[in-house]
Amino acid sequence: MNNQHAIKPEQFFRISKAWQWSGIFLLLVFFMSNSACKSARSSVDVPLEKMTAENLIAEVAVNEFQAETIDARARMEVSFDRQSYSFRGQIRSVKDSAIWVRATLLGFEAGRVLITPDTFQLLDRVNREYIKLPMSEVGRRYGLDIDFNQLQQMLLGSPSFEDVVVSRLEVENPKAIIFGFINTLQVIYHINEMRLVDKFSLTDRSGRFMESINSNYQEINDAGFFAFNRSISATDEQDQFSLICEFIEVEVNTFPDLPFSIPSRYDRFE
Repeated sequence: MNNQHAIKPEQFFRISKAWQWSGIFLLLVFFMSNSACKSARSSVDVPLEKMTAENLIAEVAVNEFQAETIDARARMEVSFDRQSYSFRGQIRSVKDSAIWVRATLLGFEAGRVLITPDTFQLLDRVNREYIKLPMSEVGRRYGLDIDFNQLQQMLLGSPSFEDVVVSRLEVENPKAIIFGFINTLQVIYHINEMRLVDKFSLTDRSGRFMESINSNYQEINDAGFFAFNRSISATDEQDQFSLICEFIEVEVNTFPDLPFSIPSRYDRFE
């Protein structure tokens, strides 16, 4: 994580705004998780030059990361408005239910995010503000039209192929690229020689673009392969935003708590 700015106490106001945007940005990425392909499939031993998209997807599914819960710690660098700030993050995810993020700056808690299939909530500790919006409104207001499951899949680097209508397969031995659509979203998957997703991108009808680049895959117990390094970016006609996430520690199937409450003295931020 290079070219980051040293954080001074007097910068907390601007940093907290970066934190607010990073929380919103989690809706446009990430994750961020448990694959929508619910069961493991047998590997298909087919030479890549004879591979069909269906065969390739089946092979990728064998290595997909699948866990009921995740409890992780990470270093996060947020870049927005030509500035770059670093956070320490604790990230927890419960399959199909919730994504919880806690961020700290200089040892102090900057904020928390709680995302469920219906609701997005962000707590800004610095300015004593909070955001609470329906997921449908967040998608309309801030960016790409993705749902909770797609967000979880991005967070953990296991984008689902379940709803993809494949339009084209390009083979670049030993790698391949799958092009397709999920509803109105154009999707592109870059598959490496290990049959893992190196890169995943979404583009909506308005031209808004989001991309996740995954690297440093490691196998975690029986849960499959997890990408410990993520580089996620989003752009539209006006703004560019990026989030670099380096996972330090990852535990699975521990069923962690997701503490989140809004103090009565906090103002609602719109």
